[in-house]
Amino acid sequence: MRIICVFVKFFAAAAALCLSACNSESGPERTTPAEFGEVTFSPAEVAPDTDVTVEAFVTSQYGFHRIDIVYILDDDDSDVRFTSLLRSFEAEATSLTYKGTIPRQKAGRKVTFWVRAITAYDVVTLSDPRSYTISKEDEEEKTEQPN
Repeated sequence: MRIICVFVKFFAAAAALCLSACNSESGPERTTPAEFGEVTFSPAEVAPDTDVTVEAFVTSQYGFHRIDIVYILDDDDSDVRFTSLLRSFEAEATSLTYKGTIPRQKAGRKVTFWVRAITAYDVVTLSDPRSYTISKEDEEEKTEQPN
């Protein structure tokens, strides 16, 4: 009889653990997005032979899994590109200044980008979009010539 009671208690405990694991409600860590401060890029005037540096202050009370830059060229949503993956964080980092680079592009192209943060619990957040247009080479020549 004593053995049966032990087995019943064991199976009851196992069932309770299984039910709690199947709980469909998520805690706030699975729904709380990262937050962005100001997102900046430099240089302000981008030449065709220039990489663009992007900087953003990012916070997440539940930590980070990764941060990177998502960008498209000439408003073409069918060609999404990613760059400057940051995956190494201090163990308990909840805020940081992210710095990444968008590679140089051809003259006349429009670059639209977002900083993307993925929290430690896989909540994906995008910053507000920013964009710039690569100056055309002939425009640069005109501004460099004396009047």
